[in-house]
Amino acid sequence: MSDTRPILGVSMGDPAGIGVEVILKHIIYELSPKYRFVIFGSPDVFEFYMDKFNLALNINLIESPDEIPSLYKDGELNIIQATKLDTSKLKIGQLSSECGRAAFESFTSAIDAALKNRIDAIVTAPLNKEAMNLAGFKYPGHTEILAERTNTKDYVMMLAAKRFRIALVTTHVALRDVAKLITKERVLKTIRIVNNDLKKWFGIKAPRIAVASLNPHNSEGGIMGDEEEKHIVPAIKDAQKEGIVVEGTFSADTMFVKDRRSKYDCFISMYHDQGLAVLKALYFDNSVNITLGIPIIRTSPDHGTAFDIAGRFIANHKSFSEATRQAYRMSRWKQKNS
Repeated sequence: MSDTRPILGVSMGDPAGIGVEVILKHIIYELSPKYRFVIFGSPDVFEFYMDKFNLALNINLIESPDEIPSLYKDGELNIIQATKLDTSKLKIGQLSSECGRAAFESFTSAIDAALKNRIDAIVTAPLNKEAMNLAGFKYPGHTEILAERTNTKDYVMMLAAKRFRIALVTTHVALRDVAKLITKERVLKTIRIVNNDLKKWFGIKAPRIAVASLNPHNSEGGIMGDEEEKHIVPAIKDAQKEGIVVEGTFSADTMFVKDRRSKYDCFISMYHDQGLAVLKALYFDNSVNITLGIPIIRTSPDHGTAFDIAGRFIANHKSFSEATRQAYRMSRWKQKNS
């Protein structure tokens, strides 16, 4: 009888950070038999950390993603060697080009496996952007690598904590640049991607979407800016004409009140801190980063490499475990509808 459990591919992240630790903690404390959990990374790095933390787990080395169905072993560290690293030179909590390269190679190997349908989803442990750039890979982060490797032009960053979801029109840009990036086309594109992917990956037949204003109090009729009148509201109206259930604009200081959080399936914020400050204040240890608009499933914990606490076995693995559960749920929906 064939094994139909989803295969979740996990990229190792930066070996000098907390990525390996949270992966190990997830396996020890929260691994579920409902899915197959395959790590793309370096077996030597996992041996290094298991020795450091005095852990005893057996490594099952799988040569190729093609071999996962036949060689996967429950209860073991199933690893595809996507990169190599000399652990005698590994300095925990410190930037290095070697670790940046290892993180990049682990991630791109997982992307390639997903594009070939060898795995059903990717869960990414955190990488360090500066280390990756030191290695010669000039990307702002995971999302931009995903976009290039999947040949995706339009994508959206969404963070979620169970049913509370926030998508962003702009992401990692200076606040002074946000207003000029708020165009009708960009807002409408974001609404469409959110609507499509909530249907595609989450099984929500008619997503209910709320859209924030850019300026305080919806600009008070233009007193504090005209982005709502010129760009955001026209985008909402066009989306409504397409049959999308979307409302707004809502002033950001009241958009996330409890009654609205239960009414809408996703909130669209104009810039990073406008939405994510709220989500992280409420659900910091349980929030998950999900990339929308790409042809594969990708989730990640909502935290970085945390070099300051790496190697001490004190990192909280809850966000990583929630990212894994989210990837599993999305994969199951994908299986049911493929």
